[in-house]
Formats: sequence, structure tokens, C-alpha cells
Amino acid sequence: MPTINKKATKAHWIPEAKPHDRRKHSEPRYNTRRWRKARSTYLKHNPQCIQCKRLSSVVDHIKPVRLGGEFWQPNNWQPLCEPCHARKSGQEAHL
Repeated sequence: MPTINKKATKAHWIPEAKPHDRRKHSEPRYNTRRWRKARSTYLKHNPQCIQCKRLSSVVDHIKPVRLGGEFWQPNNWQPLCEPCHARKSGQEAHL
């Protein structure tokens, strides 16, 4: 019995599925196991956004690293939710 070639029957406008790849940050320290563990631990102990009291999902550097802030010092970190972090980062982009 003849078989159908599945590749030939797939519509040409449907994109090929690509394997999931984690989004990479331009700063290499954010892509390390050490940072992911530190971030996870910090968010576990600081679950609320300091600005709006929603659930935090981002560890933000209070003083940006590019402006001389310490990367690995928890006293330079603050928990923020995504919208508050986007707002803060947008304001800092103009400094």
C-alpha cells in the first residue's frame, strides 16, 4: 500500500517548529547558574514588588551596573514586577 509523504503535504506557509531556546541576556553574568540561583533565592525571600506590592518576578539593580552599581551585592537589589521594572528601566535609559 502506498504511503503519503508528510513533508510534501505540509503547507508551505506554516513555519518549521524550532526547539525552545532560553532568551539570552546581553550581559553574560545574567546567563549563569550562579545568578539564576541568587535571583531565585532573593525572590523567594522578597515576593512582593516594592513599588506596587504585586508578585515580584524581577530582581532589579537599584543603582544600574552600567553606572557603577555592584552586580553581586544584595543591598543593590530590589524586587519588582514586570511593569514596574519596565517603567524604571525606561526612565534609566535616558540618563
